[in-house]
Amino acid sequence: MPRTLTLTLTLTLTLTLTLILCTCLSVVKAQQPLIEMVSVDTASQKITISWQFTDGIDSITIYKCTNNCNSENYFTDIDKVPQSDLMWQDVTVDQSTPNYYCIGWVYSGKSPPHCNMVLETAPSDDGCNNAVLLSWNPYINMSDSLDYYRIFYRKSDTDTIFSLLDSIHGANIIGFYFDPVNKLRYNARHLESNTYYDFIIQAVNKTHSQFPFSNIVTYKTKYVADTLVPVTIDKVSVVEDTYIQIDVITNTFQNPFEKLLLLRDKPSNAPTAPDLLTFIVIDSAAHDLINHYRFKDEDADPFSGLYYYLAVAEHKCKANDTSNILTNIFLYGKRVEKYQDSIFFAQSGFNEFIPSEPYELFRIVNDLPYTVTNDLTIANYSYYVDVLPFMDDGSMPKFQIRSDNGALSNTLTLAHEPVITFPNAFFPQSVHVENQTFYPIIKFPSEENYLFLIYNRWGQEVFRSALPPIFEDPSNKQGRWDGTFKGVDCPIGLYGFKISFSYNEGAENYSESGSFMLVR
Repeated sequence: MPRTLTLTLTLTLTLTLTLILCTCLSVVKAQQPLIEMVSVDTASQKITISWQFTDGIDSITIYKCTNNCNSENYFTDIDKVPQSDLMWQDVTVDQSTPNYYCIGWVYSGKSPPHCNMVLETAPSDDGCNNAVLLSWNPYINMSDSLDYYRIFYRKSDTDTIFSLLDSIHGANIIGFYFDPVNKLRYNARHLESNTYYDFIIQAVNKTHSQFPFSNIVTYKTKYVADTLVPVTIDKVSVVEDTYIQIDVITNTFQNPFEKLLLLRDKPSNAPTAPDLLTFIVIDSAAHDLINHYRFKDEDADPFSGLYYYLAVAEHKCKANDTSNILTNIFLYGKRVEKYQDSIFFAQSGFNEFIPSEPYELFRIVNDLPYTVTNDLTIANYSYYVDVLPFMDDGSMPKFQIRSDNGALSNTLTLAHEPVITFPNAFFPQSVHVENQTFYPIIKFPSEENYLFLIYNRWGQEVFRSALPPIFEDPSNKQGRWDGTFKGVDCPIGLYGFKISFSYNEGAENYSESGSFMLVR
């Protein structure tokens, strides 16, 4: 065979074998195994590594680094195991520092490192003896990205399992570089005094398929006075039908609270069981040396029903003190006959019941209260009211409830069929002011669609009013004709009138017309 041909065949064979070898190596490298997670075994407290199975690989090498792990060159091989084991345990590990692990085999390189989380405890940095500061290094290179950390705890030396204390967001850290100073910190607060607790951290990926644990750490809290101190809602009162006022009384605190919170649920027309309430914070007050706090709920509608209120004294170093639950007094009623009403009221409370003394029902005339009855109780929460004795007031009666501690309800006004009369004459020069003007004498007047007109004998309109007279003040000219037209005295003689208005919330209409004499 010629030399040239031999050389050509040799080169061709060499290149072919090289190409095949490179192709195989590239395939092998593309199938690089990955660590699934590095977790501390909760029973043995040893570090366990698990990985994904890869076809065609017999054994893998375990690499480890404990210091200066910013490059894969600092990782050294510490063991070689069958890949089919799918896990390996580090039985000689020092858990006082994070340990970083990689896996690989010949020609594959090293996988991205994973590390165990080292949980440490210290006294809380907020100064509370019944709290503990937890800190741990982040979990790096977690498959499918890290989502959050779970914090579990339990009382030591018990058979109870761990309970979830809290969950916090965690950032997914990728790469070799890790700053050991950049630790996660969490204050576990309001623990029991003088008690041993166990804590453990768990990392969770976004697909919720991997849950590596940290080591378990035990911490003993110190003594903290945690005696509950009464916080009491003393009174819930409606003020001028515009807002609800809540008075809260607190005792002197050995350890003053930081903030007093006022919470409220949605309104309801009937008493509700406490476990059905959903409270939201609507106001707060900083701690003061006084023991009486007054809140204004200006978003509440006193006519919409019951509002449930709860006060919470927020503490830094102990569980919060909570008050009783108390509602406003809600007054409602209905017209049952022409001049008779059925009046009802509701109030509800929990933890400490609502006032047990009788409630007072009174009517308001000219801003002055007149007692109707003071025998109402929660058990006897309704009253049948005859309004005929109030008709001489000339205005619609307004009712209100007052508790024994001075809390007021909303006011209630029920529409009634008006009673209306007209004089047949009037005398502007009379010495009696009530006789100097002409006006309808209305008991229970209504302003809805109210219109009062006066005409002269030729049908010309000489007076118009869209508001009824104010009977409490006879000198007030509203709704009253003084016998003039455009500032000039009208002549004596016969005049006509028309009046119309709606009542009972517009469901019924009243109209009347007639005549009268103007005398001078």
